[in-house]
Amino acid sequence: MSVELKGVSETLFIPLFAQWRENRDRRPLLLDAKVDDIVARLHPPFEKFLPSPIDRSIIILRKRIIDGLVEAHMRRHGGHAVVINLGCGLCTRFDRLDDGAVRWIDVDLPAVEPIWRLAFAGHDSRRRFVSGSIEDTGLLDALDIGADTMPLVILEGVSMYLSEARMRLLARRIARRFPGATLVFDAMASWVAMGSMFYPEIAVTGSRFSWGLDRPKSCESWGKGFQLTSDEPIARHLTAIYGVLGWLGRINPVMRGAYRVVTLRLGKGP
Repeated sequence: MSVELKGVSETLFIPLFAQWRENRDRRPLLLDAKVDDIVARLHPPFEKFLPSPIDRSIIILRKRIIDGLVEAHMRRHGGHAVVINLGCGLCTRFDRLDDGAVRWIDVDLPAVEPIWRLAFAGHDSRRRFVSGSIEDTGLLDALDIGADTMPLVILEGVSMYLSEARMRLLARRIARRFPGATLVFDAMASWVAMGSMFYPEIAVTGSRFSWGLDRPKSCESWGKGFQLTSDEPIARHLTAIYGVLGWLGRINPVMRGAYRVVTLRLGKGP
């Protein structure tokens, strides 16, 4: 298949490459057979994207952290759990974590849909793909999750391409549509976001980072009843990959604040 994407959409190949390489590590932290299947189907242009080893590690660690949050949500809510994955790209989390009951909605831009259809041909009926922009005011309204469900909304690898104002507006829209939902997103510090040019795998797509989060507690001001329920620095997990050397990241306050996974409980936005 000829893969033709531009801009931010093209960055979906970066986490795919990171996991493909992780699958070939002598001692992989996270195995994902579905990624190998997707690569065999798509033959993506990996030669264009060469994230550094530390960038690949951050991607794998954030995946593992978010996996844990999703698994906890599914256990807590049993057959009532719904996961809405905004800006999903070629995310394979459903394939890794499906408990046989969760309902799953993957959302991304129309340009991604034909690629997604080939990558996930024959997917389970509890999973569906919705084509559209996550900033489209009508998209969330069109998502039917049914009554008596508990939604968890994921925004992975997306926030850094938005602005704080756009993130705040998106969170409020989610809260209005799904009051009481949980929002999980990863974020980088502002000093990291300012260095887009030092990420060649990003620069080659013509994209750039726009926003960084320095004070996770400030997210509570985004909407009425918003509550920060967890703030997990990715540096806290570096020992899983780098052993003793990973402690340098854990004890360094600059590194601890560089990348994080944030969980917000959403009240009803104004």
